[in-house]
Amino acid sequence: MSGPRGPVVFLGTSAFALPCLEALLAAGERVDLVVTQPDRPRGRGRRLEPPPVKRLALERGLEVAQPERVNDPEVVERLRGLAPEFLVVVAYGQILGRPLLGLPARGAVNVHPSLLPRHRGPAPVAWTILEGDDRAGVSTMLVDERMDAGPVLLQRSFPLLPSTTCGELEEHLARAGADLLVKTLEGLRDGRVRPEPQDEARATYSRRIDRDLREIRWRAGPPGPGPDPRPVAPAGGGDLPGRGGRQGPAGRGEG
Repeated sequence: MSGPRGPVVFLGTSAFALPCLEALLAAGERVDLVVTQPDRPRGRGRRLEPPPVKRLALERGLEVAQPERVNDPEVVERLRGLAPEFLVVVAYGQILGRPLLGLPARGAVNVHPSLLPRHRGPAPVAWTILEGDDRAGVSTMLVDERMDAGPVLLQRSFPLLPSTTCGELEEHLARAGADLLVKTLEGLRDGRVRPEPQDEARATYSRRIDRDLREIRWRAGPPGPGPDPRPVAPAGGGDLPGRGGRQGPAGRGEG
């Protein structure tokens, strides 16, 4: 049986984080605050647009904070006042410093879309495909001050089909990560989940997808030698960016 539940502060920004927030609420977690990135100008009109997590949080009646710098002392003190049991960090976009990481009673938990220690860094989903991995997966871990290097809590893996695009894989990992997150918090409370240090000798780093990779064109016919366009393909296929097309998700690192 899980122990008593305390407050959760959720830090997330992009659409990848939405299933995790939904799963926490469905599981009855007490999400006292959602921290997300500030609204940013987007589109041709450069209108300010709220991040997906903000939209969902407001729809669900949750309190939202949007600091430019999450490690500023006033932000740290606001979170300290909530006495959180957990910080949950999913595709947030800022690295948490030591003062923030020291706040939660049970730690800061991150959902990372790779089988750590493989594919640390900002683009794990794309590089899972680019490196020709035959399995993909998602990890929960305790956040520390190093990039995606904290102790692993739980993992889930599955075979990666050759035809899978980055967008399709990211959607699958987001759903799998949400389920894994709920199990992780429950397991930390009742002692069934224990942190396991990552094997540094097996660690790899997924660099950000640059313009050259984003502009790879679709090849005609089945996959063969040469650059793989799938890491920049949206879910369900579609156009590649660079010639009026859409850029698919490319993954994200810790925070």
